[in-house]
Amino acid sequence: MRALILTAAVAAAPAICQAEGGVWYLDVHRVSPTLEGHFKGTQDGEPVDFDIVKDLALAKKGSKLGGSLEYQGPRFGLELSVEAQDYAGSNLLSRDVTISGETYHAQAQVVTSVKLVTYTFNWTIRFVRTPGAWLGLDLGVRGASLDLDAAGTDYLASQTRTASFKSGLPMPQVGPSAGYTGLDGRLALRGYYHLLAYKGATYHHAGGDVRFFPLKWLGVRAFFANETWKVPDNSLAKDLEIGLDRSGAGFGAVIKF
Repeated sequence: MRALILTAAVAAAPAICQAEGGVWYLDVHRVSPTLEGHFKGTQDGEPVDFDIVKDLALAKKGSKLGGSLEYQGPRFGLELSVEAQDYAGSNLLSRDVTISGETYHAQAQVVTSVKLVTYTFNWTIRFVRTPGAWLGLDLGVRGASLDLDAAGTDYLASQTRTASFKSGLPMPQVGPSAGYTGLDGRLALRGYYHLLAYKGATYHHAGGDVRFFPLKWLGVRAFFANETWKVPDNSLAKDLEIGLDRSGAGFGAVIKF
């Protein structure tokens, strides 16, 4: 049902945007946020118990170019974006850690890599509009897909064992947003705060975005975002407790048309 609603909204967006007039933005950007959190419980019948930083010592390794397409009009706004980051870690475990049923005991050396993809669909309804400024409500979905691979060697034996773990966290988002456009359209500012509580799970997402256009059609973008997923067991992921925290700044180039 959620996919059907999103498909209908995306299909209807061009007609609505054309009818009311506005500005489109197409950008490429790079963002490499910190990543912290844990997974504990059971997934697909396999036990899971690890902390991303405390156990696996994951840190930023690199990021790929992300992209977004946005429409900003007098009454509505639309945002579609995707980003990807890589993380890696190597750590001598201080406790037993379980990844998809594979247990690495304390004093085992574990090398880990993570690929994380995040995506956003966001629809903004602007309730208050003044010359150059607006206040609105964001409705949409924010998601993260995490793909983890681990290889660990026990300190008593030279045998290396591997494990993989995948997690997806689509989360509806809703919350206020505000923006300002000045300098004859060369400066655009936006801020937002999304908060959602559903089936015991909570999601927070706050950020800001600044764009400046030295040329009328070409500009630069700087933005910052902080987001937190807290999902207890028997909630969105059944028997799996999930906590994720991401925070970081990004930069990019923007085409306006």
